[in-house]
Amino acid sequence: MKQSILILQSSMFLWTGCVIYEEEHDTTGEATTFVLCEGNFGSSNAALWSFSPDDATTATQILGGTSLGDVGQSLTVYGNQLYVIVNNSHKIEIFTVDDEISHEGTISFNSASPRYLVIDGTTGYVSCWNLSAILILDLPNLAVIDTISVSGMPEFMILDETSLYASIPSNSDWSSASSVVEFSTSSKEIIQIYETVSGPSDMELIGSHLFVASTYYGANWSTYTGLSKIDLSAGTVTTNTDGPNSIVKGDLVRAGETLYRATSTGLAPVNVDLSLDLDNIVGEQTNVYSAAADGEYLYFGTTDYVAPDTVYVTTHSGEAVNQFIVGAMPGDFAIGVE
Repeated sequence: MKQSILILQSSMFLWTGCVIYEEEHDTTGEATTFVLCEGNFGSSNAALWSFSPDDATTATQILGGTSLGDVGQSLTVYGNQLYVIVNNSHKIEIFTVDDEISHEGTISFNSASPRYLVIDGTTGYVSCWNLSAILILDLPNLAVIDTISVSGMPEFMILDETSLYASIPSNSDWSSASSVVEFSTSSKEIIQIYETVSGPSDMELIGSHLFVASTYYGANWSTYTGLSKIDLSAGTVTTNTDGPNSIVKGDLVRAGETLYRATSTGLAPVNVDLSLDLDNIVGEQTNVYSAAADGEYLYFGTTDYVAPDTVYVTTHSGEAVNQFIVGAMPGDFAIGVE
């Protein structure tokens, strides 16, 4: 893997400086929420939008089209920094958010297929499918400084003190995997491997319990879902599988004291036994693609896979607050950028 690091460093294109994208709207005003629209694969129509959830007039496209790239994957917020991971353009775009949003730099990778980024101070960890690795970044210098080899394709990550947890939904040959791996951030070595429901992806840490949402596929590409709960204190795993279904989505969302899983029509509360309470779905939406929450609102990204699409904002009880027209396939939210 040292060779991979050297190749990435030598091929990395870095652009630093406080540059406003003049071809797009560059002010955030009162906007407090960002949504990354994935766009259609191979079409280079990913788009970054901002809005204020209680003001219907604030939807603004910050950057879109070829300027942003192909397949907007995820957003990470750290202070007033916004990191935009663009999967099929193999890069991370970095912005500073104040009264205006300014571009601070780009980290470009050599076909690494970056997925998610977590940050600890000046150090970033980015999961990369095509490398079967987690790259470690020196964020002030926009440089790759180390790598953690992974047996499989790492996806979502959570940092907790000196541990880094990564879900592994697929093996390197794209066959289904079923583990969450705990790494030491100091030694970069594996501490423990937890076996979960096949296809683990999104995770939510609540106290000493790590909840893991899984999606996997059976014969004729029928979809199966499930949840796992890892007791990090005891090292035990509890699981529940939902069986074949077409309505359960990948996102885990915590709103107040309740943990939800996204469905095609809203958010389903997670029961104690890890089953979903499908009789009490919050939101009353259709074609939900993604979901998120803050202390006051729920956010639903909906799609018909063609731009424009719509983001709906509701209260935690599901009462409508606002809706915003955005780009194709709103897939991730960044809430509360300082």
